[in-house]
Amino acid sequence: MRCNMIHKVFGWIGGYLKVRIQGKRIERFVNLCRNRNIVLWQLCWDTNQEILYFRISLKDFYRLRPMARKCKVHPIVVKRYGLPFLLGHMKKRASFCLGVAGCFALVLFLSTRIWGISVEGQSYHTKESILEYLDSIDIYGGIDSKTLECARLEEQIRQKFNDIGWVSVEKKGSKIYIRVREVLLVEKDKKKQPGHLIAQQNGRVVSIVTRSGTAKVKAGDRVKKGDVLISGAVKIYGDNQELVEKKYVHAEGTVILSVQKNYQDTLEKEYQKKVYTGRTKKIYELQLGEMNFFCYNPLKNLETFEKYDIIREGGQFCPLLSLRFPAKGYVKTFREIEYQKAVYSEKEARKILKERLKYYLKQKKEAGYLLEKKEAVLETEGKAYQYQGTLVFYKEQNKYKMTRKK
Repeated sequence: MRCNMIHKVFGWIGGYLKVRIQGKRIERFVNLCRNRNIVLWQLCWDTNQEILYFRISLKDFYRLRPMARKCKVHPIVVKRYGLPFLLGHMKKRASFCLGVAGCFALVLFLSTRIWGISVEGQSYHTKESILEYLDSIDIYGGIDSKTLECARLEEQIRQKFNDIGWVSVEKKGSKIYIRVREVLLVEKDKKKQPGHLIAQQNGRVVSIVTRSGTAKVKAGDRVKKGDVLISGAVKIYGDNQELVEKKYVHAEGTVILSVQKNYQDTLEKEYQKKVYTGRTKKIYELQLGEMNFFCYNPLKNLETFEKYDIIREGGQFCPLLSLRFPAKGYVKTFREIEYQKAVYSEKEARKILKERLKYYLKQKKEAGYLLEKKEAVLETEGKAYQYQGTLVFYKEQNKYKMTRKK
């Protein structure tokens, strides 16, 4: 068993054959091979057909001719094994073998590069802003992984972004995993100047809580724009109720006003409706650096379109891989349109005007207004629809007026 394994291993390098011979002097043939130190192994005798099968090295096979003539036998090769025959097959398929070798070389080269950057845990900073910074310090898809130092990159990110309190950079295979935790930076309060808290608009006081200063109004009072809500002047009285001192501070407190606003929006009944004719033209654009290449069907002439919409789809190839990747691809679709006169129905007008009101309320909410009450109706006036009514908001006051010491 051990001898067979040695023959297989070392014989494969030089090549070996499976041979069969047939005749009446097979035993003499085997003895002659033994006397001349020609090694035969895995001998198998077929009694019915009087055929001997054996394996022999390629080098020794060429030495069999004298013995075969003496014994009048003819060695026939049944099967070939080993590296020399494998190389012979590979020569016939040189292009395939070169392709396989090139593929392995390419995979080996690509395995030494970074081909992906993952950013997780950020909320204030966008993924794109972090990738742009990494690109500015030469960390991008395609760099040699040996040049990447995770500890140094962590320090660079913390120095660049002050609000990132913790960062972890981990390299797994051909990808970088960046995990961050942002912290809320507390700004130092600037020195507050003495002043009054005043009303920003007309309204009714819903609630008032004074933390410093003197309250000038109470819940339920109506105020006008510019009225003092909390005064920054604080009077200090002595034991006999005499004014001892008048101190000026920065008025602080929470004052909520109920503010009423009249809302009105108009929508014309007649409008120009956009209708697509179904005729389109596509142009394929490829950007390589500063060069642009276009591909389109010359039979479809764009000049025959009087009016059209343009839809541009695409962008940078592999944007998550590297911002330096110079190739961009776009598909521009030109769709011919026509404008036809149309009239809004009451249902369509109500839907459009409600969407406008919804957007208006969203803007007011972002400005600090909290909706308390909404009353709006749709009316028809001549050639237009009107959506009007009254909106009531809660608004915290935060406008100040500096005091003048007397």
